[in-house]
Amino acid sequence: MAFSLKENVTREYLKKCVRCGQCRYVCPVLAEAGRESASPRGKVYLAGLMQSGEVKPGPGPDSILSLCLTCGACTAECPSGLPVDRIITAARALSAEVRPYSPGRLIFRHLFSSQHLIGRIPGFTAVLRRMTALATGLSTGRPARSRIPLRCLPENKKPLIRVGYFLGCATYYLLPEVAESVVGVLRHLGCEVVVPPAYCCGLPLEVAGEADSARKLLERNRRLFKSFSLDALVTDCSSCSYHLTEKEFGLHSQPVYEFSEFLVKVLNPPVPGRELAAAVIACHEPCHLRYGRKLQDPIRQVVGIIPGAKVAKIPGGSACCGGGGTFSIRHRDLSAGILRQCTQRIKSSGARMVATVCPSCTIQITGSLKSSGIPVCHPAQLIHQSYGLTGRQQDKNKHGQTGKHEK
Repeated sequence: MAFSLKENVTREYLKKCVRCGQCRYVCPVLAEAGRESASPRGKVYLAGLMQSGEVKPGPGPDSILSLCLTCGACTAECPSGLPVDRIITAARALSAEVRPYSPGRLIFRHLFSSQHLIGRIPGFTAVLRRMTALATGLSTGRPARSRIPLRCLPENKKPLIRVGYFLGCATYYLLPEVAESVVGVLRHLGCEVVVPPAYCCGLPLEVAGEADSARKLLERNRRLFKSFSLDALVTDCSSCSYHLTEKEFGLHSQPVYEFSEFLVKVLNPPVPGRELAAAVIACHEPCHLRYGRKLQDPIRQVVGIIPGAKVAKIPGGSACCGGGGTFSIRHRDLSAGILRQCTQRIKSSGARMVATVCPSCTIQITGSLKSSGIPVCHPAQLIHQSYGLTGRQQDKNKHGQTGKHEK
């Protein structure tokens, strides 16, 4: 739940910080930057000064507040129970209120608020895919929306459940094969899959301090998905999953699940028939999955049912990849240092492949591991392959329709 520095609840939270420094030991930004202003404790102190009016919003405070991935590690560690990442986000929102029309904020706001329109600009998606390919080696084709119809029925069986697929921005533009695998597996397991033309979930805007714009996107999406009679909502992205559950997007009528979580908790998938030979797989748990959703097993559980797959233990556990949305763009050197720590752990596990459920993590880690020949994929792609679904083409006339408001 988002809140403002102007609210009483935030002032009470700020009073609870005893400067114990426990958050310092888990902050990946501080470990790389090595200065107090980069610590969660330092940014909470700054937020308190901004709340009291002793420090005015501006470029200086903005620069310090930007030194946060909003990964949630500090919040999970805080013995006083402070929602540290939300306090930092609230401080960013205060800056956005003071300087709402700065060029950077205007561009960022419109980029995510009008993402469905920007994607129609001739050459936009091609340039975006080309830039990603150059940075990471990922080669992607047409956006996912052009590959998947609005409604996909299971093959040769009556649907067991009607699922809405929340297709996030990065998967839509840069990882369309993940989207195809998600839909393919859900159909194979008896789901009717509805893929509405959703907007961005709003998390990038929220953590940047653009609370109003994020709220508007959330309500647009809420109205869109409510226009369909769905039993559940599934997303392939742990960050989308975290944001939507935090905002009680689905409530009880349409509970929100991350894909691996949905398979484990709801579908209880049968063991696939095809073996993945010599598949030693490191399961990277994104920050928003383990700290935000407090889920640590679904990826391993999905990989664990695949014949031939062996889960490689990452020494020290999963580490933040340093992506953090635009953090990797604004703080390239810090991000690269955090990423090195993450991929060094993966390499030392002896894994030949990495499975993760965050598009940002996928892109970051792929770029770092491309010289090592260790591919990064989504669990949906692995189980899609093991079920023998790879290569099958959807018959859109038989299994899908493309109306805008089919219910």
